Formats: sequence, structure tokens, C-alpha cells
Amino acid sequence: MMAWSEFLLAGAAFLGAHILPMRFRGALVARLGRGAYLVLYSLLSLGLLYWLVTAAGRAPFVPLWAQTGSMRWLVNLAMPLALFLGATGGLSGVLCGFALWATAHLVANGDLAHLLLFGLLLAYALGGLVRAGLPRKLAPTPRRLVIWLVLWGGLYALHAPLIGVSPLP
Repeated sequence: MMAWSEFLLAGAAFLGAHILPMRFRGALVARLGRGAYLVLYSLLSLGLLYWLVTAAGRAPFVPLWAQTGSMRWLVNLAMPLALFLGATGGLSGVLCGFALWATAHLVANGDLAHLLLFGLLLAYALGGLVRAGLPRKLAPTPRRLVIWLVLWGGLYALHAPLIGVSPLP
């Protein structure tokens, strides 16, 4: 039961970190400056997301469907597109990429904790898209393309050491 408790606590912290700043964003930006706020908020979000993902991996395994190599291929095909959307599509692109990431990982993981994790993150991303709308235009500048390639290569290379699961099919 302890592992489920960690997963629930990590989920509450992640959601709380995304709900509370909406109420205080103006004051925080005024106090810290826009750049510092975005850097700190991004680091906090990434740290909490990492905790949430690893806590899901430590939760008791309750199988729901069989995992196959083709499901991992889905993730390997979806992730470059998800990261491309995030790197070139502004906030809406990030939300679309996040939704694609969550969907592909939801399919590839066949257990209860990951269904809850990626289902919740997919719902959160879709809710953001309802508010922000779909990307109207992608802006693949050379700088953004380099960011995309570095992110994709880094996440692919670091997935096994950081998450504990190889992305290879």
C-alpha cells in the first residue's frame, strides 16, 4: 500500500503545482520576473513529473492488457512527432505533444498505475487544448529544430537509466 500512497501523493503534488500557480501567476511573475518564473516553474514541473512517472513504476503491478513490441513501436514513432510539436508549436504545440506522449504511453503500458498516470495526463493536456486551441502554425526555426533533436535524442538515451525501462521494442 505504501507504493500506492507515493503515487497518489506525487499525483496530488503534480496537479497542485499546475492548479495553484494559475491563481498566483501574476503576483509570482511580478515578484520574480517572467523569465525566472518560467524557469522555476518548468524545473518544478519536470521534477514533479519525474517523481510521478517513477512512482507509477513503483506502484503495485496490476495488469490490464498484454504489452507487445508493436506498442513500443507506437511510442517510438509518436515521440519524435510529439517533441516536434512541442518544440515548434508554442503552448498549443506543447499541449498537443503532451497529449500524444500520454496517449502513446497509455497504450504501451498495460497496467493500472500507468493507465491512471497517462489517462490523467492525457485528460489534463486535452483540457488545456480546449482552452488554448490547436496550434495554428508550426515555426520550425533552426534553433527549435536543434532543441527538438537534442530533446528527442536525450530522452531516448536517458529513458532506461532514468525511468528504468528501455524504449527499444
